[in-house]
Formats: sequence, C-alpha cells, structure tokens
Amino acid sequence: MSRLAPSTAPPPQSELGQLLRLAGPVIVSQFSVNALALVSTAVNGRLGPGALAAAAYGNAVYYLGFLALLGVMLSVAPRVAAAHGAREPRRVGLTLQAGLVLAGLLTAAFLPVAFVAAHLIAQFPPPGLDGPQAAQYLRLYALGMPGALAFTALRGALEGTGQPRTVTAVALATVLLAAGLSPALAFGWGPLPALGVVGTALTSALAAWGSALAALGLARRRVPAAASSRGELWAEVRALARLGWPIGLTLGAEGGLFTVTSLLMARFGPEVLAAHNVALQVITAVFMVPLGLATATGIRVGYHHGAGRPGAARRAGLLGAGLAAAIMLACSLSYVLIPRSVLSVFLDVHIPANAALVSAASGFLLIATLFQLFDGLQVTANAALRGLQDTRVPMLVSLSAYWLVGLGTGSLLAFGLDVGPRGLWFGLTAGLSVAGVLLLWRFLRLTARLDRAAQAA
Repeated sequence: MSRLAPSTAPPPQSELGQLLRLAGPVIVSQFSVNALALVSTAVNGRLGPGALAAAAYGNAVYYLGFLALLGVMLSVAPRVAAAHGAREPRRVGLTLQAGLVLAGLLTAAFLPVAFVAAHLIAQFPPPGLDGPQAAQYLRLYALGMPGALAFTALRGALEGTGQPRTVTAVALATVLLAAGLSPALAFGWGPLPALGVVGTALTSALAAWGSALAALGLARRRVPAAASSRGELWAEVRALARLGWPIGLTLGAEGGLFTVTSLLMARFGPEVLAAHNVALQVITAVFMVPLGLATATGIRVGYHHGAGRPGAARRAGLLGAGLAAAIMLACSLSYVLIPRSVLSVFLDVHIPANAALVSAASGFLLIATLFQLFDGLQVTANAALRGLQDTRVPMLVSLSAYWLVGLGTGSLLAFGLDVGPRGLWFGLTAGLSVAGVLLLWRFLRLTARLDRAAQAA
C-alpha cells in the first residue's frame, strides 16, 4: 500500500506530456515485438495455406498457456514503478532479481506441458490439418519461452524506471535480425536449407533469446544493483507471484478467448482458420498502439500511487484510456475503407486461389471495427488497475466477460444458431465490450476511494 498524501495532481498538459514521452518508445517496442509475429505470418503465408494453418494452430496452442505466464511476469513493472515513485532504488533492483528467478520457475513448470501438447497434436490433429508439421512448429517455438519471460522481467524494470528507449533499441535490433533470418531459413536462401515453417519457428526462438541477453546487458548497467539475502529475494518472488497470478489469469482469459476461438475456427476448415489467423494478425498489429499506451499508463499510475498521489493516478489512467479508445476507433476505419490493401501485407490478394480466404478475412475485419474501441479501453483500464496493484477483482471481471459472455455468445451464434465463423467474432465483440466498461468503472471507483482517503489524511 502506498503512503497516503494529499492529491497534488500535475496539470493535464504536464501529465499528458509525461505519458506520451513514455508511451512513444513503449509503443515502438510493442510494434517491434509484434513485428516478429508479423514477419513469421507473412513468411508462412507465402509457404501456402497448409503451412499457414499449421503454424496458426501451433501458435494457438502455445499461447493458450504462455499468455498466463507472461501475465504473471507483468507484475514486475508495477512493483518497480511503485518503488521508483517512492524513491527506493534498492527495492527496484530486488524486484528485478526476483523477476528473473520467477521467469526460471515458470519456464520449468510449463515447457514440458508444451512438448506434451505437441505430441498430442501430431497424434490427433483436427481434420485437414498437417498435425506433424504443427507439432514440429510448436516444439521449436516453445524453446524461446525462457528468453521471452526473462525479457519481460528486464523490460518491466527498465520501463518502470523511465528508461523505455533502451528496450526499444533491443526490440528493433531483434526485428531486423528476424526479418532477414526468417525467410532465409524458410525458403533456403543461399547455402541454407529450405526448412519451411520450421525455419520461422526457429527464428522466433532465437529472437527471444537474443532480446533477453541484450536487455540483460543493458539492465546490469542501468538498474540499481541490490545486495539481498536469500530470505528477502524469496519474499519478493512470493510478492510478485501474489500480484502476478491474477494478472496471468486475466491475460490468459483474454488470450484464451482468442486462442480457443482459433481452435474452434479449425472446425470450419484450414482455409477459414488461415483467414482468421491473418485477420487476427492485422488487428494485433493495430493493438500494439493501445497496448504500448496501456503499459505507459500503468507505469504512470504506479508511479503516482507509489508517491501517494491518487488524484494524479486517476488523471493518468483516464488520459491513457481516452487516447487508446480514440486511436482504435480511428484505425478501424481502414478495415471498412481499404480491407484488401490491409490484407495485402500478408497475402497476395490478386491470385484466384486466395479469393475465398480474402473474402473471409475481410468479413472478420469488418466485425473487428465493432470491438476495437472496447479492446483499447479494457487493456488500458486493466493496466491502470495493475498500477494500483489491484489485480484480483479485474481477474474476476475478465474471466466472466471473456469466457462466459464472449465464448458463450460466440459458441451459441456459431454452432447453435448456425451463424458460422463470423458468430465467433461476434462473441469476441461481446466479451471485450463488457470487460472494457466494467474495468473502467472499477478504476474510477477505486481511485475516487483512494483520493477521499488521502484528503481525509
């Protein structure tokens, strides 16, 4: 709990400037991280619908569990930001050390599960899917998990102390490496063998390890070192886990909604699954802007919360949520006006063989215009609540909105009422809308309560 003090919120212009200065590099970093997936999807798309569907299925299974682990690691950033706001550099270093330990523990627990899942996919693939190819993709892709989790901890420490540009530099360098290596390994450029989807999976794993090692080198120079006892270290690991497991379930609930939707989409055939995956990559690319803005918003809220300024925390959260919603609404216009141009990044929209795929993906993007406003709202409100170190109620809200409302509505429409694949996307719309409204209401109510307590003190 932060120290309570009278709310001395900075002027709106000052807070907006601070938020944008932090959000700019963070958004670039998010785009860079997502660009790894975009490069992989673009390369797999050139390998054919079968390869694209196999990679999409492998990704869906992997992220079904990995997103929960990633969510646990997101606990590092708000604890670092609070310690930074409270001017406790030793606690910043201790939190980073504990985060790296936690990353190792989570990897040891989950990596065997990914390999078991790959074996099951190879033995029992959905109809029309190349099971062995999807399994091989999943096994190699999962080897990057330790690097990805460690990078999340290091990134949280650097961004939480107001150093987002260092993370941006690492992320951009990683993308440049992947952009050259992924097609080289997939198509067999020069003396390299043509590995197909195996090449894109191997590139993703190498990129995850490379970014973690580069960020570690930077953090050793830029994050305060913390000499701590074993007891202090494990106490901080437990504190991160207590704060992080609801974040993990929250992120897993949202990611799981999309992942299970992908798995259900496979029932409509590989071509529909491929179209679904391409449409998801498009909206995921756009989502990097509000996601980066949400990360910055959570850090600003956490900083003010650690300094005992709930009024300033409230203003930072509202600014972030408003900007995210406006950006998502503006970007959605391209799905209505120029859908084929958007899809051409991932597909050759002019060849007849892709006509059905392009038509299905365009329909999915049209539905996406309905929920992207609420998607930006919910991700920013969730991050703002993490800045207040409030994670358990948002977890319950997310579980209910995504799995009961979202998946329930989508399944009913797609299979019960025979709406088909688009019914699953309408379910996504329902879940995200409910989550966005309830999480923002929670943030407003909580900051108002903290502000009253500060004024009374």
